[in-house]
Amino acid sequence: MTLEAFHTQEYRDILLTFPFLATGNEQWLGDGYYFWQDYQFSDWWGKTKKCNLENVSQKYCIYNANLIFEDEDFIDTVFNETDYYQFVFNIERFAAEYYRLFDEKPDLADFNDFISDFGVWSNIKIIRFQDLPGSNQHVDVKGFYYKKRIQIRVNDPSIIHTFALLNTNDC
Repeated sequence: MTLEAFHTQEYRDILLTFPFLATGNEQWLGDGYYFWQDYQFSDWWGKTKKCNLENVSQKYCIYNANLIFEDEDFIDTVFNETDYYQFVFNIERFAAEYYRLFDEKPDLADFNDFISDFGVWSNIKIIRFQDLPGSNQHVDVKGFYYKKRIQIRVNDPSIIHTFALLNTNDC
């Protein structure tokens, strides 16, 4: 399979030749290379997350990549019903066990520690997942969030091909 995806970063004097590895417990699905499936959300990410006071240049870059992988290395929680229900089942199973042990709901940091400590999805090269746009900015019908804000987490960098600068935008 091949997916076209977009990676957004703060502008730097030297162009990236490979995406940055996102690390830390604030990542939705643990450490990995994160991409947007749709250019629109990649641009939104640049404007809302890469344009801040620390960004001296007041610019951000959107890179384009092709991700090439085998179907068995892919969890598609967006368009594959079986993958989606298995994904939800595993997350809720973790949450129930965590609650049983600690008498409270886990947070994202707890979940990411679990992913890391137990090698969850270590054999999976790529996961596609979504959340919903939180504002009317991305939809043409006010209050109707019909677009999926789709992200792709790559666990195995060998599937990232043809990573190149697409454009540089002002904040």
